[in-house]
Amino acid sequence: MKRQASRISSSPNDFFRFGRCEHGEYRFLPESIPPGIQLIGNGQVGGKARGLIFVADYLERHNALTRHDELIRFADSLIVTTEVFDHFMETNHLRKAVTAGCNKEISLDELRERIIAAVFPRLALKELDRFLEQEHRPLVVRSSSVMEDDPDHSFAGIYLSEFLSNVGSRRSRLKSLENAIKRVYASTFGPNARAYRLRHGLPWQREKMAILIQNMIGMHYPQDFFYPLIAGVAFSINFYPWNDRLKPEDGVVRCVIGVGTRAVGREYARVFSPEIPGLRPEGSDVDAIVRYSQETIDVLDMNGGELSQIPLSNLQNPLLQKICSVIDPEGSISEPVSMLPPEGRYIASFNRFINRNTVMPFVPLMHDLLSRLQDLFGLPVDIEFAVNFQLSKDGSEVPLFYLLQARPLGGRLEHRRVSLPPSSAARTLLACNRVLGNGKHKRIRHLIFVDPLTYYWKEAHAIARRVGKIDQQLDGEEYILIGPGRWGTSNPQLGVPVQYAEIAGACAIVEMATKPFSPELSYGTHFYADMVASNVLYLPFDAELGDRFNRVLLEQQEVRFCDACVKHFYIKDGLDVYVNGEGKQGLICLHKQRAKTRLKVSS
Repeated sequence: MKRQASRISSSPNDFFRFGRCEHGEYRFLPESIPPGIQLIGNGQVGGKARGLIFVADYLERHNALTRHDELIRFADSLIVTTEVFDHFMETNHLRKAVTAGCNKEISLDELRERIIAAVFPRLALKELDRFLEQEHRPLVVRSSSVMEDDPDHSFAGIYLSEFLSNVGSRRSRLKSLENAIKRVYASTFGPNARAYRLRHGLPWQREKMAILIQNMIGMHYPQDFFYPLIAGVAFSINFYPWNDRLKPEDGVVRCVIGVGTRAVGREYARVFSPEIPGLRPEGSDVDAIVRYSQETIDVLDMNGGELSQIPLSNLQNPLLQKICSVIDPEGSISEPVSMLPPEGRYIASFNRFINRNTVMPFVPLMHDLLSRLQDLFGLPVDIEFAVNFQLSKDGSEVPLFYLLQARPLGGRLEHRRVSLPPSSAARTLLACNRVLGNGKHKRIRHLIFVDPLTYYWKEAHAIARRVGKIDQQLDGEEYILIGPGRWGTSNPQLGVPVQYAEIAGACAIVEMATKPFSPELSYGTHFYADMVASNVLYLPFDAELGDRFNRVLLEQQEVRFCDACVKHFYIKDGLDVYVNGEGKQGLICLHKQRAKTRLKVSS
């Protein structure tokens, strides 16, 4: 099979020709891919792996991406192609089970159990065993589905990724890797993937899963923890700029300490634009900066063999001084010294790393990289990255930038201007002044409301499941979702911990700030990327900032379900949702029926 892309330029169509065969599939010969990348099988590599090969190939041909290419690295990668997936599905007779699961004839839990219990192809298992003979570093097992080749759908965060400590006997390491791959296979048809495909009208029969296995970037630190010092995600276009000085093309970056799961989930991170890195969404208020700084770090527990959540204050890592500031008992922020002052604590400020570039030229590198990759892909892109430190011969610590993923950003920005209609106070359900995005939805007849006054965080997971059940019962019919704090957070003390599949039918999401809940806007998260790709409108609500909520109007509507925390309302005439991205104004109001006019017919 001949390779289709022998040369890469900045033509917008090159990425979609790269590796494409005559039947429209993307395949590569082992000898045609850059060093550090291996293949198992002759099938497709999937969108995530192809994006990585595309960029690595470009750099390997001695083309420049940034002014600091000497700092750019890639993780060593093994791609298990879709040929192995097809063989696995066919030899275990799983196609009928998948059909039954997708048609709701069996539960998705039962389908998942069947896939995980199935026998892995013997020849592929031998290849994995040979791989582990040489590879003893911790591993990340990532999904790389063929549907990720579609630039209109991000699939970000929909499929599973697994982290493996890769310690113990070779037999036990092989078994752990095999089970991780099967769990990723099972996520191909899991509830999140099913809901996402259903919402976008994508046929599940077309989906196939390749696997991208990479050595985990990081260092083995004290306490038997493995993690990169810095990880994050970046987008070359910012659909939701937080300041008038920022333009969409300025992009957005989210940085965290530790494993990048905190950057792609709805957790606190350092958010900035490479164009004006010092312009924080929180502003310059010290209390807000401290409140919205990362406090919990995801690390790979090498002893337990799984990700663990550790308070930043519990980490024993001298390199934290490079990226943290110190908050003293009086609430003042200062740069760290060699030792923490009494009663002082670290906060994940990234000040020197971002504002001053004294650790490495991170912001110039990111600025160049996002711009150049957008030119190469011909579309806005999103990337995942990690920054780790390598000891040089003289004992100094050299920071290196690892590009873990690069792909076209799914979804399209709405450019049309949305005008908010006049609406009386009696017909207005909600009005707010900090909306993100742009668009409108009309005559939405269902609304799910998690009442901030009765929300009890210890019941949060049960509340999330009840919301999911209502979403399932609505079976694709759109609704408005209103609740306290952050939808989709993993921390129930910050909001309702729903999964994407549990709110897939929501066309507008309202996050209500109250005293216990002050939601951080979800700049650049995977959860929010899915909302953007699905044209979901996002309305953060804060009464202290002048936003208005008409509880009386809501309580006048028909109630379809009610318990202590969750209510499902039916609005006969429907609600209209307007989001004016230019003016940052949002409105939810009762739909106004147009008066019917009688036509006069002349004889």
